[in-house]
Amino acid sequence: MATDPLNITSDARNTLLVVTALIVAVTFQAALNPPGGVWQDDKYDPEQNCTVVPANLNNCTRVAQAGTSVLHLRSVVRYETFIFVNTLAFSATTSTILFLLLGSGTPFRTETIISIYCMNFAYAASVGAVQPQTPTTWAILLSALLSPYIFRFPSLIIERRRVAREQDVPQGPPVFQRGAC
Repeated sequence: MATDPLNITSDARNTLLVVTALIVAVTFQAALNPPGGVWQDDKYDPEQNCTVVPANLNNCTRVAQAGTSVLHLRSVVRYETFIFVNTLAFSATTSTILFLLLGSGTPFRTETIISIYCMNFAYAASVGAVQPQTPTTWAILLSALLSPYIFRFPSLIIERRRVAREQDVPQGPPVFQRGAC
């Protein structure tokens, strides 16, 4: 297997695509069903005697909302760690898929880019549906989702400049043949 990502063999590329597709599927599913599951119904503060949903919720404090992560209520640190690591794995694998599929001459290049970015947005929307709506959880989600793309960008620029320099640099002095004149 080649170590240079620009000269990766077809077999290695196919293997990486299978592995990354599996990781994307697992991390997307884990985001929709976080550890501990989601609350099946709204949970109110037991000290306020709100076991039945009252018509007027002004005097009741909702502790948990139906459809949100149980883990977040049990341990905010564990939930935020899970979301960060899971989202980072998801984003790194979608970034890898994008990198592997977008070589020169790839058919449906635009469609591939659109589908990868739409999958990232669908992931963020799905996680946003099951996570509590706090600025901290959104910051964690977005930083993990964008990190692989942000860190890949400088390395792509450096690699493209290196390749351009190698193509522009002559390979030595011109060779003259005797008697050619």
